[in-house]
Amino acid sequence: MKKILIFFIFIISLFYILSEFVGDRIIKGTLETNISNVLDRETVIENLKINYRNGDAEIYGLQIKNKNFEGYLLNLEKAYLKLDTSSIFSNNVEIESVILDGIKLNYFFNIQYTKVTDNVRSLEKTLETGSGKSTSTKYFNIKKLIAKNIVLYVNSDELKINKNISLQNLEFENVGNTPNSKNYKTILRDFAEQTIKTVKKKVLSGNLQNKLKNIDEDQIKEKLKKKLDKNKNKLKNKLKKLLN
Repeated sequence: MKKILIFFIFIISLFYILSEFVGDRIIKGTLETNISNVLDRETVIENLKINYRNGDAEIYGLQIKNKNFEGYLLNLEKAYLKLDTSSIFSNNVEIESVILDGIKLNYFFNIQYTKVTDNVRSLEKTLETGSGKSTSTKYFNIKKLIAKNIVLYVNSDELKINKNISLQNLEFENVGNTPNSKNYKTILRDFAEQTIKTVKKKVLSGNLQNKLKNIDEDQIKEKLKKKLDKNKNKLKNKLKKLLN
């Protein structure tokens, strides 16, 4: 009887260790992969901790890399989740609340050959066209989502712009990918669109013309000329190969 009791204690302890450590690692890896696929941008989570007994989960140091720019698009300091742990391994994950605390959004843009490109508009396009796709078959719904302490960092080396803007806290209800949820991609697209409008209003409006005056027009023309000459040379080489 004593041996059986010891055996059961060992099994329970082993299950606890596996669920606390191995389980966390599996879920962390799944989250990183799925977010990376949805946003079409590499995502890394520094640490994830789930308390399976009371349904609390904490994420630390979530970073989303830029696709066409260097550095990071977004850095999340901490996220706190209250969820139904029994639903984690089911097809319908129920999340009572999510609090995102300490969001650093990096807005990079540049002007090249009179064309303005930025990393936020690129994300908006990904979400709109669906070029980033989830590999998960799970459904999820967040009953309450709060994002606070959001700072927008606006950077342009060419225009010598480096400015920080504190954004208002955000709050949403029933966010997810279920039929009854507000689509999370739509909310992300709206946030990206509002971010671009904020940059135009608070950073570019009024002083962009002054910044543009400082751009050397002759230098731009020279760049355009070099690019055209390069393309001409490529075309000539292709024609020579065809003729030979």
